Amino acid sequence: MRRTLGLTTALTAAVLWAGTAPAFAQSGPYDQYLNHDQLTRAIQDLAGRHGNLASVRSFARTDEGRDVWLLTLGNARTGQLDQKPALLIVANLEANHLVGSSTALFTAQHLLEGYGSDEEVTRLLDERTVYILPRMNPDGAELYWGMSAYEIPYKAHASAPNLGGLNPREIGADLNNDGVVTMMRQRHPEGEWVADDDDPRLLRRANRSRAERGEYRVFLEGIDTTMVDAYVPLGSDGVNLNRNFPHEYLYFQPHVGPHQVSERETRALADFMFEQTNIAAVLTFSPYDNLRSPTPETRRPPEGVAPGPPSQPSNVQGGDRPYFQYISEQFVDLTGLRGDGAPGEAGSFAQFAYYQVGLPSFTTPVWVLPEEASGARAAPAEQAGPAAGGSVVGDWAISLSMDGQALDANMGISRANSGLRVMLNSPAGATELTGQGQGDQFQASGEVQGMGEISVSGRVSGNELSGTVALGPMGTVPFSGTRVGGGEAAAAPAPAAQGAQARNGTTPEHRWLRYFENAGIDGFVDWTPATHPQLGDVEVGGFRPNVRVNPPASDIRELAGKHAAFATWLGNQTGEVEIVETRVEARGDGVWQVTATLANDRYLPTQTQMGARIRFNRPVTVRLMPTSGMTVLTGNIQQQTPRIDGMGARSSFTWLVQAPAGTQVPMEVFAERAGGLQSTTITLR
Repeated sequence: MRRTLGLTTALTAAVLWAGTAPAFAQSGPYDQYLNHDQLTRAIQDLAGRHGNLASVRSFARTDEGRDVWLLTLGNARTGQLDQKPALLIVANLEANHLVGSSTALFTAQHLLEGYGSDEEVTRLLDERTVYILPRMNPDGAELYWGMSAYEIPYKAHASAPNLGGLNPREIGADLNNDGVVTMMRQRHPEGEWVADDDDPRLLRRANRSRAERGEYRVFLEGIDTTMVDAYVPLGSDGVNLNRNFPHEYLYFQPHVGPHQVSERETRALADFMFEQTNIAAVLTFSPYDNLRSPTPETRRPPEGVAPGPPSQPSNVQGGDRPYFQYISEQFVDLTGLRGDGAPGEAGSFAQFAYYQVGLPSFTTPVWVLPEEASGARAAPAEQAGPAAGGSVVGDWAISLSMDGQALDANMGISRANSGLRVMLNSPAGATELTGQGQGDQFQASGEVQGMGEISVSGRVSGNELSGTVALGPMGTVPFSGTRVGGGEAAAAPAPAAQGAQARNGTTPEHRWLRYFENAGIDGFVDWTPATHPQLGDVEVGGFRPNVRVNPPASDIRELAGKHAAFATWLGNQTGEVEIVETRVEARGDGVWQVTATLANDRYLPTQTQMGARIRFNRPVTVRLMPTSGMTVLTGNIQQQTPRIDGMGARSSFTWLVQAPAGTQVPMEVFAERAGGLQSTTITLR
């Protein structure tokens, strides 16, 4: 698509929980965002009022001396909490994503206050454990108040806490004295940006192949222009904790830390995942999403990710995909929420939990661009036709940049058999690629002599296209473009808002503007003249910091209630192994056939296919304990199975043993993350 500049940089529960938050979760501090001291008091008060079901401890201590709090919820009278399958909820890894911590706190209150009166909540806390980390980044969160002029997802670097994690390229100044740092634009013959056709408040990159000439240069408001290309030593700036985990770690990029899990908070979380072997599923409240729309079947690692070995997975395993798809459907049914999360989840905790720990891992932003501002709900599949974002089929004029040079090209996408044919025409020649399309997204690849494999992937929004081109050893570059002529019909854009400011653009930025206008939110600073000490006359404007990250505080309770209901449902789906039958059959001469049958009656399997592939979690193990006078004739005394599927799936284990009648044989079953250690005694008779 034409790039616009973001001018700041299940089941029965679906019926029971449809609608607003339950009555027992209507009280609490949910009419504002809480700083560290307020959140600490709320957590301790909640745990103190429900001491029979909740405990709180310091999970980690930050560079600035703040505690990261861990809430542990569950009924210890029905079993050891560290043996029961557990749901882990993690929030506020990004410093400014405060709606995540509010939702995590609300979820804890929902569970504790609903125990005894809500059947599903009571079942969850009786049979499962829930770990909640409401705010993983308390140092960074304080910047929401301490440096409110900026949009900062990082924790500050220990050497420069006053900079809030920003590096010299990101430090601006409030030129127009409105209390926020947005963007500034300057008319210049070397400019690469033009005012958007549908809404001139927005800017998009000029497409020279369409005879467009750039008009503006764009900078951070008030930045010292000598700092625009300043050298930033590796690891000298603040860290986005949700970029600091190992899977698809962005080496040598800003704000990812000097190395993987370099921060106290992320190291503590990674250690917890390894040590707390009853964690069976993970739910993260972060800007990324795989619940409103599940991860595509095939995906390319985000731009900047170093190529890994062929054995390193980058896609959800085929055997796991149906579970992710179904849970996504249940999320939408339970919450009624749709939309898209932020792109580029490289180095995130949610990815680490699935790809490197092998757990079912789900993530949701809690709040995204509300649906009423982004268009009507998609029609059912049998009625929908092309995807809501538009069809990828057609001719596109695209622009990309390589080594600082702008290049224009054309891309033709057509259907071929069951896939797509992509013709990429550039000054270097024509290249034919083949691939697949799913909804408003596509991906194609092919071999080019002298370069090896190249690939292209992108996404359509109306008549605009954006994506990346991977050029083998030359790296990966982003592109944007517009549709040329016709193509398959795209879904109609949302109706324009009424009034003088109404616009018809279909990009997220257009839709945000319509949402703010309809909701009466002052979310955008109109372009106003200002004077820059080096550039002279400029205009200042753009989206206000954090208005697209956190919803108005008045919306917290409803959003959090929907997510608390989903978390309750999800926790009850985690797998659990039970011994459902032991059978002894006499074979004569003191020989007995012993059969033990295990079952998993919950929805999720005891282990994902990814978990079995990476061999991180131990398989389900059944062992007959050595017994005086007993000899095992056939069958290993200890037997294993990688996993047991859910919904009543069973697995049986058989031995032939020789022992006197009446011998009592202890048997143990161990199911890591699916019930822990169980034991029974089998009598040979």
